Parts: sequence; C-alpha cells; structure tokens
Amino acid sequence: MTNLLMAGSLGTFWKQIKSWAKGFLGGYGLVIAKALVVFVLGLLIVSIIKKLVKKNSTKSRKIDNSAASFITSIVALIAYLILIVVFISSLGFSTTGIIASLSSIMLAIALGLQNTLASLANGILLIFTKPFQAGDFVDINGTSGTVKEIKLFSVKLVTPDNLTVVIPNNTVFGSTIINYSKMPARRLDIAVSVAYGTDVDKVKELVNEYVAKDERVKKEPAHFFRLTEWGASSLDFTLRVWVDAADYWNVRFDLLEGLLKLLDENGIEIPFNQLDVHVRKVDEEVQA
Repeated sequence: MTNLLMAGSLGTFWKQIKSWAKGFLGGYGLVIAKALVVFVLGLLIVSIIKKLVKKNSTKSRKIDNSAASFITSIVALIAYLILIVVFISSLGFSTTGIIASLSSIMLAIALGLQNTLASLANGILLIFTKPFQAGDFVDINGTSGTVKEIKLFSVKLVTPDNLTVVIPNNTVFGSTIINYSKMPARRLDIAVSVAYGTDVDKVKELVNEYVAKDERVKKEPAHFFRLTEWGASSLDFTLRVWVDAADYWNVRFDLLEGLLKLLDENGIEIPFNQLDVHVRKVDEEVQA
C-alpha cells in the first residue's frame, strides 16, 4: 500500500515537471535557453579569436609586444560588445535603443576624459609609428633617459642619475623627440682651440695621428680635423669623428682628456679668456 502511494506521488510529481517544462519551452523559456546557448557559443568564439589575434600579432616582425597586446585587447573588446548586442537581440529586445544609449554614454565619457583619450590616441600612434622602443636613449621635451616602458597612456624613462620620469603620451607626441639610439653610429664633434702663433700644420699632424690610433673611431666616414674659425683670442679647430652609438660618451671623454695631454706634452698653448687693464696717469694740471 505504501509503495503504491509513493509511486502515485512520484508519477504526479513527474507529470507536473513535464507540464512545467512543456510550458516553459513553449513560452519565453525557449527564448532564454536559445539566448544562453548563443552566449556560451559566443564566449567560445571570442576566446578563439583572441588566441588567433594574439598568436599572429606576436609572430609578426612588424608589430612589437606592446602593439600586439593592444591589438588583442581592442579586438576582444569589440568582440564582447558584439556578443552582448547579439545576446540581447536573441532575447527578443530591440537593439536600436541599446546602441543609441551606448553611443550617448560613450559620448559623455569622451567629453569627460578628453585628456585621457588624447593620451590613449597618442599612445596608439607611438606604438605603431615607433619613434623609439624600450631600451633606447631619448630626449623628450627636454628630459633625457632610457625608455623602460611604452604604455597606452604614458612613457616611462629612467634618467642617467636613476630617476624615473613618467611622461603622458599627449606630451610625448606634442614634443620634439630625439632618439640617440635609433642609428647605429653617431658623429662626435669636439672643439680644439690653440693660441695665435701656433704652427697649424703641427697641430693637425699631432691630432690626426692621435685620433687614427683610437680603434673605436670609424675609418669610414673618415675623421675630420681642420681650422674652422679665427676666434677673438684663439685659433679654433673642429674635430669630427664617427663612432658606435654605444661608445659615444666614452670616446668623447677619452678624447677630451687625451687631446689636452697631447697638446700640453708638445708645448702647444691652449688659450683662455684674459682681460688686460691699462691704468693711465693723468697730470694734475690737465685735471684742473
């Protein structure tokens, strides 16, 4: 008897479940179920797209890691927005009002974040135009340092005295950028001044021989050393040599010290600014 009652109760419960399921699937429930399937499949497709974009952009030699990461993020954002619109549409809602609302929200955000968006836009330009990359020594808006990070909103520099400087991208792109590491070789200019009366040919011979011995100085283009100006109190020569960008400062310091010693050892005077004061004695009668 008890078993019959339990069987009857289970049968009734099962009929109620089937009736509810039939009503659910026959009504709005089927729409929700389809929308959930679309949403899950959409997430899977977005995940696949992200992986493909990241893989292809990372492998490309024309795109660095910063650009690859940015491209992946943008593609993912667009894909998610499309998925949300499709999901809402699959639920039976009109997407026209949603798109209009999103447009209004985006416009309000854009007006409130003008400077931030300007930095973002300039960050995109920096990533793709590549005026410099991480590791380059640059001068931006009067600040010199090694580039450590290039982000969408700012650039991080480390100065020679180990200070960290963060410059907004809108400032970076609006400034003159000097990249000292872009080219493999740099020209080094040094001014050499000697006193009037010095044998010009002797100075040229000594300096040319000294520079030719430095293996860091490139043979091509050949170095240049000539008398370039008759100064107020000196004969001014210009020395120009080509060196690897990495050797620039070491060669400069070594040449400055070496040439000073060279000229001193050969008795060549290096002039300095002098002021001659003449005192004139005026007769007392003239004064009267």
